[in-house]
Parts: sequence; structure tokens; C-alpha cells
Amino acid sequence: MIYTTTRVFHIAHAGVYVLTGYLLHLGLAHWNWPLAVSIPVALLGAVVAGAFTDWAVYQPLARRSASGAVVLISSLGVQIVFENAIALAFGNQAVATRTGVDQTVMIGSIVLTYAQVAQLVAGGGLSLGLWLFLKYSRAGQVCRAVADDETLAAVLGVRIARVRLMAFAVGSIFAGIGSVLISLDVGIDPHDGFPAVLAAAVACIVGGLRKFLAPMAGGLALGLAQSVVVWQTSAKWEQAVTFGVLIVFLLVRPQGLFGVRRRAEEA
Repeated sequence: MIYTTTRVFHIAHAGVYVLTGYLLHLGLAHWNWPLAVSIPVALLGAVVAGAFTDWAVYQPLARRSASGAVVLISSLGVQIVFENAIALAFGNQAVATRTGVDQTVMIGSIVLTYAQVAQLVAGGGLSLGLWLFLKYSRAGQVCRAVADDETLAAVLGVRIARVRLMAFAVGSIFAGIGSVLISLDVGIDPHDGFPAVLAAAVACIVGGLRKFLAPMAGGLALGLAQSVVVWQTSAKWEQAVTFGVLIVFLLVRPQGLFGVRRRAEEA
């Protein structure tokens, strides 16, 4: 959502991801809020953090016509600030958002926790929701227009800054929901964000960077590959599979599964 609309490789997404998990932890474990209150507050924090990063860092760089390398390094700097600030506040150790053993459900020979079932349902529901948002809502159509040609959209009266903020807000909500679901399942630590963003970046490349919905297929393919390797061998090979898939696609099909090769003059 963020890269396709703004062309910003948002490494600081990792910081938003981790921040959401710790806000949820604060609400549940320290402030004793119910889940129905803690989750919306944590997601609101994700939206504020993502939109503020765009407003305070990326938009000033865009007004100065900064290069992609400068934006990338700036994003990495914001991520380092997020990670270290959270580590200073809460420590480097993982925190458990919930205590006790989660209940399970049997699907044939498969045993899933309630948190894992919630992940499955949320993944399907959010994918459908994003498709409906992009296809039928005016805001989604504007995002698609800016992704196709930002200059033309600006000439036609689209307020690019507002569209950018909306893209960062929606993308941050998605990252926040993922963080909430993982936190409720296995907990969170300050360094969980970067591996998650790395896997997401590979999924975007596998699916196709210039398509809004293609990363869903890329994420599904990458997740299945990782799970099969962990099942058949060991979890220590999971990162190797991630980088292996990335290398194969960069060499064989750099445009991704659903991407289209562009001519040199278009690029």
C-alpha cells in the first residue's frame, strides 16, 4: 500500500510494527484495559506513528527532490530510533502480551490456537477489505491514480500530501493488526520488526512491486515455502529460504509473479 502509492521503501514500518505490539502490551498488562479497548488504542498509535513519519521525514525529503538512497537511509534511521527507544523503555527481552496457555481447535490432524485461527480469519478478511477499498471507494481509486502517475494526478487537483498520509495510515493499520495478532500468539520484542519487514519486502518483490494486491500472493507463496522447510527440516533454515526465494526472483523474474516488464523508456 505504501510503496505502490508513494514509492517510499518504508523500512521504518518495522518500528511501527513493534510499537503497536508494545502499546497492546501496555494496555493489557500494565493498564489492565480489556482487549476491546487495547487493540483500537494500539492501532491508533500505529496510524499516528506511520502518518507522522511521512509528514516529518518523507514529505520534506520529497519537496527537496531527495534521491531514493537518501529516503532509504532516512527510513533506516527512523527505524533505528524506534527500535532503540522501545528497547530503552521496555528492555531487550521479549514480553508476553498474555499469560497462560491459549485454547486450541482441531481441524483434522491440525492443531491451531485461537490466536492462529484469528490470524487466518483476519488475513482473509483484510485481503478482501483492501480489494474492495481499492476498487470501489473513491479514496482507493485516488490511491491507484497517484500510483499510476503522481504528476498527472496533482495536475488534476489531487492533494498528493493527503493521499500519502492516507496510504501511510492504511499501511500502518495493516502492520499494526499483524503485530497485534503475533503479539497475542507469541509475544513481542524490540527486534521483531525488521525480520517481519524483510519478509514483507520479499513478498512484495515476489508478487510484483507495482501492483497493490500482488504482494498477497507473494506473501502466501513465501509463507508456504517457509512453513514447508521448517516442517521438513528446521526453523534455522527459514531465513535462508526467504533470501533464496528473493535471489531466484531477482534473477529469473524481477518483475514478480504478476508484474509486467516495462520498456527502458518507461522505467
